Amino acid sequence: MHQANVVFEAFEEARLRAPHLECRTLAALLDCSEGDIQASRLGRGVHSLALTPCDLVMMLPQLGQVQMVTRSAHAALSSRLEGCHIHADQRHASLWNDRALTMQLLLPCWYWVSLSRERPSPTAEEVPCLQVFDRFGHVLHQLYGLTPEASGWTLLEYFATLKRPGFTRCIDIAHDCPEAHRPALLASWRALRGAEDFSRLLSHHRLRRVDANRAVAGDFSTSVAPERFIMALAGACRRTQPTRASLIHAGGAHHHRARFKHFHQGSRDTLRLESDQLTLSLDSSALNEAWQVVRPGPEGRLTTSLEAFDASGEMMLALDLTECR
Repeated sequence: MHQANVVFEAFEEARLRAPHLECRTLAALLDCSEGDIQASRLGRGVHSLALTPCDLVMMLPQLGQVQMVTRSAHAALSSRLEGCHIHADQRHASLWNDRALTMQLLLPCWYWVSLSRERPSPTAEEVPCLQVFDRFGHVLHQLYGLTPEASGWTLLEYFATLKRPGFTRCIDIAHDCPEAHRPALLASWRALRGAEDFSRLLSHHRLRRVDANRAVAGDFSTSVAPERFIMALAGACRRTQPTRASLIHAGGAHHHRARFKHFHQGSRDTLRLESDQLTLSLDSSALNEAWQVVRPGPEGRLTTSLEAFDASGEMMLALDLTECR
C-alpha cells in the first residue's frame, strides 16, 4: 500500500505540473506499469469491475457511441463505434460493424478492467472510461463513452468494487528458428489459409511474429527500410480507396478499413493518420524494423502486408498492401 501511495502522489504531481504528460511516459519514468498507476487511484475516482470479460463485452451495445482504442507500447488504433455485432464465449470475442471494423479479442488476457473518468484527448472533457490491462499492467484496450448518458454506464457502476489487482513483471523470451526447422516452418506457411492458421503456426513453432518474418526472409518476407513504412502511411492519404490498418498484440487484433484524409507529423516524432471514424498514431522514433510479408489466405489467395516492429520485436502496426494495388 505504501508503494501505491507513492505512485499516486507522483501521478497527482504530474497531472498538476504537466497535464499533457501521457500515463505511459510517467510509468516509464517511475519504472512501473500503467496498471500500477491506475491501481494506485483505486477509491479515488477509479474502481475495479466485478464482471467477467465475456459479460462485459456483451454489455458494449448498452454503452452508446464509444471510442475504442487498442494500444501497443508505441502505437494506438482508435475507432469510433456506434452499434456492432458481437459473438463471444469465455475465451474469444469478435466485434464487427458495417463500417469495416473487425476486432478479435482474447479474453483470458483481460486480467483487470478499471472504470474511471478520463479525457480521450488532452483538450477533451472527461468521460466514462473502461481500461483493460493484462497481468503485466500493460494497457490492451481503452473504451471512452462518447454518450455518457447511455444506460450501460449507469449499470456498470453497480459492479464497481475496490478489489486491487496484483500485477507481475514481464520477461520477454525470443525464440529464433533454427536452420534445421526452417523447412517445416516454410511448409506450415504454405499451408496457411487465414489468421487462425497463422496464430497456430506461431504457437506450434514457438515464434513471435517478428521472428517468423525473419525466418522466412527470401521466401515469404522481405526486410524494408523503416522509412518505407512511414512513406506508406503518408501515401494512404493520397489513395482514393480505403486502407486497412491493423494493430495486433497478445490480447487480440484490431482491424479497421478507412479512407484516411489527414497525415500529421507532430512533436516528439509522433505520426497521426486520421479519417472520419479512425485515428492511427505511431511513435516513429521507436520504429526499428519493417517487413513486407506475403501469406496465403482463404482459398489460397495471397495477402501482402507491411509490418512495423520496435527494438524489442513487438509489432507496432500493419498496413494491408493487397488492397493498395
